[in-house]
Amino acid sequence: MNKNVNHIIATFFLIFSTLFGQWALWSNPSLPVGEPSKGFGAKKGRVYYLIRGSLTYINWWHEELSNEPFEHSGILNTYFIRPGIIYGLSDKFNIYINSTLGIRKMNWHGSQESIHHRDETSLTNYINAQGSVLGDSKLIFRYLMKNTESGKGFRIFSGYGITIPSKSVLTSDPFFLEGNEQKGHRHFSLSNGTYNGIIESQIYYRRNTNPVFIGGFIFFEKPFKESAFGYLPSSLTTVSFSCTFMNFDQRESSIDYGLSFVHASQGYWNNLPAPNSKSLTVIPSIGYLFNSVLGGISVNLQKPFYISGAIASNEGDIEQTSSVWRLSFSIRFLTRSNWTLVFIDLPEQ
Repeated sequence: MNKNVNHIIATFFLIFSTLFGQWALWSNPSLPVGEPSKGFGAKKGRVYYLIRGSLTYINWWHEELSNEPFEHSGILNTYFIRPGIIYGLSDKFNIYINSTLGIRKMNWHGSQESIHHRDETSLTNYINAQGSVLGDSKLIFRYLMKNTESGKGFRIFSGYGITIPSKSVLTSDPFFLEGNEQKGHRHFSLSNGTYNGIIESQIYYRRNTNPVFIGGFIFFEKPFKESAFGYLPSSLTTVSFSCTFMNFDQRESSIDYGLSFVHASQGYWNNLPAPNSKSLTVIPSIGYLFNSVLGGISVNLQKPFYISGAIASNEGDIEQTSSVWRLSFSIRFLTRSNWTLVFIDLPEQ
């Protein structure tokens, strides 16, 4: 079922008759750093189209292992495109749908062959992994307690939704926690393979003087149960703040500053604690937003710092280091053209 739902959403739920015709430019600085779906609500019948692309760069290293007495290092790049829509069911209720298309690519820098790492991507199948370009999709219903759309004042929203997994998953424990003989395996995929519940809250305020847009959101995502392969991923809690300073120039451009805190709870493989799954990350960010013939465009730079867990240098049984950067762009626009949901069922991968 989830395969069909994801394909319906991802391929592309949108074809609209005048894509490059009747754009409605939305000159509004309310686009928090890297979050095109946050900070605004759609009036009844309005459709906003969103596209977010990102590159996450992780340069990692850890010391030798007992079964591989040489240093391990590499670069893991993640490329995502997340198309989405926000539709005004009424002035008080919105629906938000997005999907993920992407690829993760590992460049192995080790001096010898390893059962843990190699040059590979998330597109291909492996011993313990199913490959695909399709990641998770999200469906969120939002209640707009207060909404000024493009005007000044408060925007206060709450949302409830679900994450729909894709088939790009790990099919067995990559840590061999049950003591099985270690063999070649992969550590990454595009999806955790679980349906997750989502709760979110947003509070933003728009005014006419700098900072013109202030606020933040809380986003909580928790898996309903473990995947078909015995993996129970972390519950994720994100708390994010941002403020926007407008330049009042011809492009109505603005600079956005943000700070996010992301906590991941303990994850499990077959009821055994998964290493490096519990973490706390602090993410400062800066973005530049401007208007164009395509709509509002934002370019953002983020620098995650792992305070604990994950690949933080002060966690785990081995010495390890990492350097992480994320570059993203976002496009958001309103069209008055008619739009259609397109239902296309792709063959199973």
